[in-house]
Amino acid sequence: MDKELLEKIESGEKLSREEAAALLETPVGSREYYELLYWANRYARETFSNQGLIFAQIGLDSQPCGINCKFCSMAKDCMSESGKESVVRSLDDIVTEAKELAKTGISDLFLMTTAQFSQEDFLRYGKAVRSVLPESMRLVANIADFDLDFARKLKEAGFTGVYHICRLREGIDTGAKLEDRIRTMDAVRDAGLELYYCVEPIGPEHTAEELAAEMVRIREYPVGVMAVMKRTAVPGTPLAANGEISAAKLSLICAVTVLTARPPRAMCVHEPDELCLMAGANQLYAELGSNPRDTEKDTRNGRGFSVEDARNMLGKAQWGVY
Repeated sequence: MDKELLEKIESGEKLSREEAAALLETPVGSREYYELLYWANRYARETFSNQGLIFAQIGLDSQPCGINCKFCSMAKDCMSESGKESVVRSLDDIVTEAKELAKTGISDLFLMTTAQFSQEDFLRYGKAVRSVLPESMRLVANIADFDLDFARKLKEAGFTGVYHICRLREGIDTGAKLEDRIRTMDAVRDAGLELYYCVEPIGPEHTAEELAAEMVRIREYPVGVMAVMKRTAVPGTPLAANGEISAAKLSLICAVTVLTARPPRAMCVHEPDELCLMAGANQLYAELGSNPRDTEKDTRNGRGFSVEDARNMLGKAQWGVY
């Protein structure tokens, strides 16, 4: 590794986009690879006081989504091909699940929808969920693009943050416009909500430059939680044929993201991965309901981790859990 770059990492300076891209070319298994994992793990253990976090996400619906992402099981084209049934889960069911999750020790609860879900209905669901959560628990929206007026309505409804990102190859592998994604992120910031960010969904074809661009984008926003997510090769989706990156490669990307972004509250890896928990990640998700990376109606019957699964994996990497 370049001596000046190593000194910059050791001193705790954030890396430039160009430096991050260079580090992403580090050969897996090399001495430099393990050095990066070491420094990212050291940063995370010290910054997060050796404590892991568990977030949970409830998928509210599975409908043919007009954004039509080429990696999503709920994309309009994918659901049309598979004949998958549309589902909009009841408010009562969501509130019941939120109550149960609140008892498990999670710190943040996410509500996720497709782009087809009504904004007004989402506010109604959010208010009902907020009413059964402890005051200290964060409530986060994971929904389609919106404007500043709606961001303020989210805050009034009791949401504390929003998961929203510029996905890799936005507008090419998705039907969304990059400018709309950025407009929404600006609205989140301007409304005083916390923005959650992630480099995703990472496939074998993505370049180091593409990944590095998303690692530094967050410097324009108040991001406390950063993440990396590999793309899952969901059967029936157009990008499934491209395959998936290895756990070893994901851990390299995780380490470089940590050293570039230096998130202050938590670093997530998705899907849950033990190797990344030794490369700077300290936060995992439990999931219920619909899931864009799953063909099951309820991801608890498929890919979705439970809170206990997440706690056990964190424990294996010697992360404590609040």
